[in-house]
Amino acid sequence: MPKETFLNLGEEKQENIMRAAISKFSSLGYEKSNMGDISKTAGVAKGSMYQYFENKKELFLYSIQWCIDLLMKKYNKFIISPDKNINIFDYLYDSSKEIIVQMREEREAVIFIQEVFLGRYKNIMDESMDYILKATDQYVLNFINQGKKNGYIREDIDDKLLCLYITGVSFKFKEYIINRAKSMGQEIIDEPFDEYEKEIKSMIELMKNGMGRS
Repeated sequence: MPKETFLNLGEEKQENIMRAAISKFSSLGYEKSNMGDISKTAGVAKGSMYQYFENKKELFLYSIQWCIDLLMKKYNKFIISPDKNINIFDYLYDSSKEIIVQMREEREAVIFIQEVFLGRYKNIMDESMDYILKATDQYVLNFINQGKKNGYIREDIDDKLLCLYITGVSFKFKEYIINRAKSMGQEIIDEPFDEYEKEIKSMIELMKNGMGRS
């Protein structure tokens, strides 16, 4: 976590620093990036960066958390339906196209998380994945909670076990479609939705059959 001095900054200045960090980590990698380059891109003094973060590693790990929080806050409305009468699995499928379109607005953040997920930052891989899992678990648990309340997810299975199931399935699915796009020289976020709509529908159907109430 960043130091209190960073958390006391205005939201705009925090965002400016985090976007600068993500940009440098994405373009240079973890090993070649440094606090000096990041501070220059952000337009703040290098010394100030060490008042905000203990070191580059802390900044990198917080960049992961910041990105996931940013994306989830923006697009959570497409994951959790405000209508209690809508089947959450159907809603998730119906909104998946809008999620992809909207995420293109945050292309750099999406690709950064994608690269973390695929293991680009090998020297810090284990801790990076821990941050991703911790940051996403609460959103998955909210999805499960709503599904149980609305009667679309089985109540006889423990929430944590369901969370493990959803996370495992979705992570392997993401890995599959990301690698498929990369094999064709593309980023998944730039591909037309039609290219993987069938796979998304199949994955959600598998989740629905595995944990949905009949």
